[in-house]
Amino acid sequence: MAEQREFFSIPEAAALIGVSRIAVFKKVKKGQLTAIRIGRNWAIPAAALQGLTPHPTPLPATAPEKRKPPTPKSGALPHPAPVEKQPQKKDSLDEMGWD
Repeated sequence: MAEQREFFSIPEAAALIGVSRIAVFKKVKKGQLTAIRIGRNWAIPAAALQGLTPHPTPLPATAPEKRKPPTPKSGALPHPAPVEKQPQKKDSLDEMGWD
């Protein structure tokens, strides 16, 4: 016969109700899920998990629509014109051939 468990760890509870470990931690922190602390670990009573059911992820009915690129707002500024580089002045050492 299968033995009934009284407590579950956070990862086990997450797998049973179909959410992430972090979601279970958040439920415990908010008081939505009863848990007791045993050292560094948490134990969740099996009775606390009775009413919770897995939440299946809904699949999209059709392929997602392709989004259009955003249109510029009426007050948007145009792209700035490229700035031409000014020729650099040569140093007197450059003229002498120094490195």
